[in-house]
Amino acid sequence: MKRQKNHSKIYKIDGVGVNLERFYPVTSEAEKKDLRKEKGFFPDDFILIYTAEFIPRKNHKLLFDILPELKIKIPALKVVLCGKGDLLEHFKEFANHNKMNYVVFTGYTKDVADYCRLSDVLVMPSFQEGLPMAMIEAIATGLPVVASDIRGHKDVIEDCVNGFLFSTDDISGFEKAILTLYKNPALCSEMGRRNVERAKNFTVEKVLNAMNVIYHTVM
Repeated sequence: MKRQKNHSKIYKIDGVGVNLERFYPVTSEAEKKDLRKEKGFFPDDFILIYTAEFIPRKNHKLLFDILPELKIKIPALKVVLCGKGDLLEHFKEFANHNKMNYVVFTGYTKDVADYCRLSDVLVMPSFQEGLPMAMIEAIATGLPVVASDIRGHKDVIEDCVNGFLFSTDDISGFEKAILTLYKNPALCSEMGRRNVERAKNFTVEKVLNAMNVIYHTVM
């Protein structure tokens, strides 16, 4: 009896595929201004967005730790937090107690793509991630990223190329990266353009094509 060959080669693909049909950049500054007006923001606001469930591993605390100092340095700062979770009410109370009226809690929303399109920078200070699908969706809209230097994030973001990575215990590094983007609109735009292209590597179509090549190779 002939023994069947055992294919032991390992093939790598970029995740299971992300549907980016609703996630795309604005076509003009006028469109971005209209989106901001619709959601209650001003044209000159500098808007950070974090799309994540309010649970401990998402590390919202680190973001809230830097906000008071960041607000002093960026007077037009706004922060959009999309998501629900066990810690949502805790952070709402914290923001209210500390007069952080520049923080917007959307809760669960179907408008995540629009909130990404009207924002300036995606922040993701989480402790742990798999392949960060929320990050891939956000960068497809043209956002630069400031994210924790962890597995998952590093699969998507190259430090100083399409975003900045920082250690989860480096509070000053987190703040410094955001300020760098705030002070350099051209860098923001360039990283955003790179991210629109980067996101295409993780689409459902790209992954299916990669799987098809693998199947034809091993069969």
